Amino acid sequence: MTVIEYADVTRTERVDRITAQARQWAPGRTLLGLLAAVLVGVGRLAFAVFAALWLAATWCAAAVKVGWDDARQARQERVDEAMRRADGVDA
Repeated sequence: MTVIEYADVTRTERVDRITAQARQWAPGRTLLGLLAAVLVGVGRLAFAVFAALWLAATWCAAAVKVGWDDARQARQERVDEAMRRADGVDA
């Protein structure tokens, strides 16, 4: 039976402490804190979106560069082959 009374006393103390702390909070400061939390959330979401967009843009740019380099190398190989053939015909 003392355990139940102890639990009731602890619960009452907690409720009193919560009530006292809630009364100390100013409504304006609490609303500013909530607004700050929303803005931080929006900022993190914007960062994630721009990070994904940056990754996509740089990946596309790298793909274009690799394709350009491959095409230039293939063209140079064709030119070299044509030069070898021309040298063989002339000789």
